[in-house]
Amino acid sequence: MRDRIKKIYDHLEEDVDVIVLQNAADPFLDKSFFYVTGLSTGLFEGSIAVMKSDYSLEVMTSPLEEESARKGDFTLTIFKSRDDRNKHITTRLKNIKKIGINSTELTYKNLLGLKKLCPKSKFIDVSEAIIKARVVKDRKEINLLKKACNIASEVAEEIIDSIHEGIKEYEVAAELCYLMQKKGAVGPAFDTIAAFGKNSAEPHYTAGDARLKRGDFVLLDFGAKYMRYNSDITRTFTMGKASNRQREVYEVVLKAHTKALDEIREGANGKAVHNAAKDCIDKTKYKGKFTHGVGHSIGLATHDGCGLNPVIDITLKEGMVFTVEPGIYLPGFGGVRIEDDIIVKKDGYEFLTHATRDFIEI
Repeated sequence: MRDRIKKIYDHLEEDVDVIVLQNAADPFLDKSFFYVTGLSTGLFEGSIAVMKSDYSLEVMTSPLEEESARKGDFTLTIFKSRDDRNKHITTRLKNIKKIGINSTELTYKNLLGLKKLCPKSKFIDVSEAIIKARVVKDRKEINLLKKACNIASEVAEEIIDSIHEGIKEYEVAAELCYLMQKKGAVGPAFDTIAAFGKNSAEPHYTAGDARLKRGDFVLLDFGAKYMRYNSDITRTFTMGKASNRQREVYEVVLKAHTKALDEIREGANGKAVHNAAKDCIDKTKYKGKFTHGVGHSIGLATHDGCGLNPVIDITLKEGMVFTVEPGIYLPGFGGVRIEDDIIVKKDGYEFLTHATRDFIEI
């Protein structure tokens, strides 16, 4: 994990002596803790990782996580109580002048605790350096993302056999989760979206009790979590023969998807990727019906630090992994979104998700 720690230190705008990552209770766990430790099992509530400027790493955790922690390559300290943990923190950080913290995932309570234990230290936010390090994936991360994407892609095609008139949204969502875990996922990457008919016009809908009717859109947005890494895919179908309008909307979104992909390569600007999709949609009667960014980075988090949208100025680098997900949303009628995960390459991109994007009438 030294290479990952070095990446973080290389991106620092202000030097620090150590960087401290501290977990609270689930779900307030710092995903960067798992980035630098490489641990794929265990919960690690209340655990701490201390990264030093020589790129070494120490992890402090409880006996509850000892077996999981011994799988890592770092100095390990087991504390027996909260007081014991605080004693170890004080000893390690006693004479440290500058301590880096990840403000994005550190709770305010834990920050106050660290300041109390280290009253003479200066605390410096290094979250931007951590984001920059994490957004470019290494070979191990890419392999895990490929596995997560393969699981979701296979399920995206298999789920069609389970969809029929009268089925409820939450039943489809449950089947998606079951199929992903059956293929090796730890669980879903996020709350699964299964939206029928007019519900598909709500981008962050989840899954309710609506029954599927002939003529409905079926929008499924889901992902697999595999060894802490996530995938994110969306496919939209119709139940039975599509109307001309449904097919038209789908074709516009698919074209916008292609236009966005055409912009992706090392050195490209993320805004250009978004604008390519937006401009494609806005040239049609559906202008203004694409209401979100065209993509986001993905990795240990489903939204992993940066995005492809009009407000983030990011230059793409080889090894970055993003979703590409244009959509059109028509309240009272329905919506279409097509989403894939891709990795940025020097001269373009590589699909990580591979389920068909052909228009399907179930």
